[in-house]
Amino acid sequence: MASKTIEVSIPDYLTIDQYKKMNDYKFDDNFGRLVHSVSVMTGYPISKIRLWPLESLTTIANDFAELADHKQEFHSIIEWNGELLGYSPVHSSTLGEYIDLENLSKDFEDNMHKIAAILYRPIKAHRFKSLSFAIKQKIKMVNNKVENVFDWYTVEPYDNDKRKQVEESFRDFPAHIFLGAISFFLNNASLYSLNTLYLEGHITKRKMTEMMNDQLEVLSQTTGAGGGLSTTSLSPIYYKLQGTDQLPT
Repeated sequence: MASKTIEVSIPDYLTIDQYKKMNDYKFDDNFGRLVHSVSVMTGYPISKIRLWPLESLTTIANDFAELADHKQEFHSIIEWNGELLGYSPVHSSTLGEYIDLENLSKDFEDNMHKIAAILYRPIKAHRFKSLSFAIKQKIKMVNNKVENVFDWYTVEPYDNDKRKQVEESFRDFPAHIFLGAISFFLNNASLYSLNTLYLEGHITKRKMTEMMNDQLEVLSQTTGAGGGLSTTSLSPIYYKLQGTDQLPT
């Protein structure tokens, strides 16, 4: 008897919506989780996947293994859907951004796409003479090497109404980029808070240094190509992008 041929399309990356749906499976059943994950990534209904030969299911699952292993990487500037987007750093966030981030984070899984639309916004201006890109999973990530990258570009001012207009499209945003940005945001916010505590006299400089070094170690583990971390002082913190050195214009 001839084996059944199963054709699947492997996406370029796991989207926020796919990531959320994969996490919707709450049962302690490895086989059931495998079937559920393959259904999310291939679009095939679970009822059909359960009829596949186990060997085919295993082969397809292995093909998707690297895609599903969403290693978190932070990238400050990316090109997604033909638009140049920049991460909005915590030190320049408005009160409105903080309030919306806090409210949306109360139901994090359901609101991931909305949070992504806050963290990554269109770049309105930058000081690069030209942009160098690294391409991974068909996502363009700016690869210019500069110090304090956040000084090199300006994102669109935060507008809650405009965010609501575009947030649904962020369901298709790369999950690994978003998770890296969240990790970076939380750690960087902690660094910012530590510096504030020191300036207000609540902690000593030595204590601040120790705590910052711990945070930087965690932070450095989440940075990827286009967002490599370096620090040259405690205040301010400097970030550099990997790639070609370039002077500002």
